[in-house]
Amino acid sequence: MKKFKYFLLLASYFLLLINCKNNNHVTENKIEFDKSPKIEFLTQNYYAKFYVINNYKDNEDCIKYIFDFAENNSNRLQILTDKNIFKFEDGTAFLEDNAKQRFSFSRNGDNFRNKYIKVNFLENIPVHFTIKETGNQTDLTADFETLTVNAVKNFLDYAEKDEAKKENETYTYILLNKNNKEKMKLIYHEYGEWFEVEIK
Repeated sequence: MKKFKYFLLLASYFLLLINCKNNNHVTENKIEFDKSPKIEFLTQNYYAKFYVINNYKDNEDCIKYIFDFAENNSNRLQILTDKNIFKFEDGTAFLEDNAKQRFSFSRNGDNFRNKYIKVNFLENIPVHFTIKETGNQTDLTADFETLTVNAVKNFLDYAEKDEAKKENETYTYILLNKNNKEKMKLIYHEYGEWFEVEIK
């Protein structure tokens, strides 16, 4: 009988320990979930819809989340990493803080056709691309593993300035990392009039 009581006490202890560990795991997952990026509507004026992204990080997952969000929301968009970047008065947005990231998607009318995308960031670090042109496509390879705002900014700037897209009805720019893995693609249409974005 003593052995049975001892066994029950020991089994209860282990069950309590397992339960505490599971509760801790749930709490850790909740904390991690709470730190996930989330875009929320801020305001709208005659120029654009303004959104703020909470828990922004300069990493590939967050950048993909922003571009996926923009792909599903038409018109001009401003996605801010801080709601105080602009001050809003009487339907006008006044730039208050140019030292924080923001993503600007410019489109004509109520559509998804990107005219340009601007990424604002503090330090512009030039990226050296190895360029390979074939037909109506340019591949740009750079020394990075995962997407950052800087890599995206340099890629968008290159494509915007390049004239090759104006010589073909459709033209594609592909950004590859140092392992030749495709990370981002810009597909221009109507001789460079507008483009769509894919992030892998």
